[in-house]
Amino acid sequence: MMKRLSTVLTAFALTLLLAFTTGCGILKMLPVGKDGGKDQNAENTEQEPDDSDTDTASGNDGSGKEEADNTDPSSGDGENLSNGEDDEDRNGNEDDGSSGTEEISESQIMKERMSLSEAECRAKIELLRGNDPVLPPETEVLAEMGRCATFSGALNKQGVIFSKMDVYSKARLRWEIMGDILWEENAFSGAIETKESNGEYGADILFPAAETQEFFMEVYGEENYEPAEYEKQEDNYLLYSYGDGEGWEIVEHMQFFEDEDYYLMTGPAFYGDNGGASDFMGYADILFAKNPVSRYGVTLLFGRYREGKVDVSWAVASSELEGSKNKTYTAMNLVDGNFSTVWAEGVPGTGVGETVTLYLDGEQPVYGVYICNGYTADYDLFEKNGRLTEAEVDFGHGRTAKAGFYGYSYEGIEPQYLADLNRTKIELDEPVMTDEITIMITGAEKGTKYDDTCISEILVY
Repeated sequence: MMKRLSTVLTAFALTLLLAFTTGCGILKMLPVGKDGGKDQNAENTEQEPDDSDTDTASGNDGSGKEEADNTDPSSGDGENLSNGEDDEDRNGNEDDGSSGTEEISESQIMKERMSLSEAECRAKIELLRGNDPVLPPETEVLAEMGRCATFSGALNKQGVIFSKMDVYSKARLRWEIMGDILWEENAFSGAIETKESNGEYGADILFPAAETQEFFMEVYGEENYEPAEYEKQEDNYLLYSYGDGEGWEIVEHMQFFEDEDYYLMTGPAFYGDNGGASDFMGYADILFAKNPVSRYGVTLLFGRYREGKVDVSWAVASSELEGSKNKTYTAMNLVDGNFSTVWAEGVPGTGVGETVTLYLDGEQPVYGVYICNGYTADYDLFEKNGRLTEAEVDFGHGRTAKAGFYGYSYEGIEPQYLADLNRTKIELDEPVMTDEITIMITGAEKGTKYDDTCISEILVY
C-alpha cells in the first residue's frame, strides 16, 4: 500500500513540476527526443498509475519480465534511442540536420537557371544592363571564369551557351581552366590536386579524370564530357600539356550587374598575341547563373561579343595637310572605319603640339581611345611618312592620360596586319561621362621621305 501511495505522489509532483516549468518557458531543459517530442520517460511520469496492478505501475507487465528501458544509460540526458533509430530508418542515414528535399530543390533551381535558350540569354543580358552596377562578393571568381571564356576564343557575335558548344570549343575552354588550376594567384589555383607526369603518356601534368570532369560541370555546366580528338585520357587521368604562341581575347574595365538568379559581366574586349598585334573585339557580355550547389556560387552560362563603340559626330583638327591626287587628309578620316585613310597634320616639322578633337554623339561613358598609328595603307606609305611616338588625351572634366607609341612594319606585310601591329590604347582607370575628347601630339618621328605625322584611325570605347 505504501509503495502504491509513493508512486501516486511522485507522479503528482512531477506533473506539477512539468506545468511550472512550461509556464516559465524553460521546458527546453527537459530531455527531448530527436523527433522534437518529449522524452518517453518524461511522458511516462505524466501518466496516472494503473489501479489494477501494482506491478504495472512499477514497470512490470505481470509476466515477470520488465519492459526494456528506451533510454541510453550512458547519455545522461534521457535521449530516446528508438526515436533516433526511427529517424535513421526514415532518412536512410543518420540525421545530420540537413534536408534531402532542400538539396533536390537547389539542384532543380540550378537546372532551371541553366536551361535558358540563346534568345532568352540575350534578353536577360539587356534587362541586366539596365540595372545599376554592383561589386559582387564573387568578383574574383567571375573575372577568372570570364577570362577563361574569352582567352579560349569561345565568344562570337551570335553568342554561345558554353555547355552546348562544339567539342573543339569546349576543349579550348577546358585547356584554359586546367591551366588556371596550375597557375598561382587566381581563383582556381590548386582547386584539384595534380601530379607531374615525369615523361609518362607524353604529357606535362596529370589531372584526376573524375574530379576534373566534375570541376568542368561546376565552371561551365558540362554534363556529358566528350573529349576532343587531341584530348587524351590514360589510367583515369586527363593529360595536360603546356602550350604557347596563340592569340588571346580579354575583357577590360569589367562591370557587373545582377538580379536574383544571374550575374552579367561586361566590358570592352581586345585581341592580342605575342607578336604585338591587337584589335578591338567589341563589348563582351558574359552571363553567369547563380549556383547554390557549386563551391564557387556561380557557373558560366552564355557569352557574346556585342558590336558597339562610342559614336563620334564630328572631328576637327588644329591643322590638316592639303589633299592631292583625289586624297584628303582631314580629321574625319580618323573615324571612317578605314585604316587606309589618314589624318595628317599640316604644319612644318613633325607636328608636335597639334591636336584633333572628337565631338561625341552626346555625353557618354568613355573608357579610352584606340589609336591606329601611322599611314597603314601599306608598308611603303607607312615607312615614308611620319608617325606618333607619344600622345596625350584630354577626356574632359580634368581627366587625362598619356601613352607612348612604337612603329612596327616589315617588307611584304599585309595591310590589315600592319594596322593590327600599330594600334595603341590610351585609357582611364575608370570611365568618364564626356562629349568631347582632344588628342595632342606630344612626340613624333619623321618618315624616310616626309615629316608629316599621320594617324589612320581613332576608335572611342
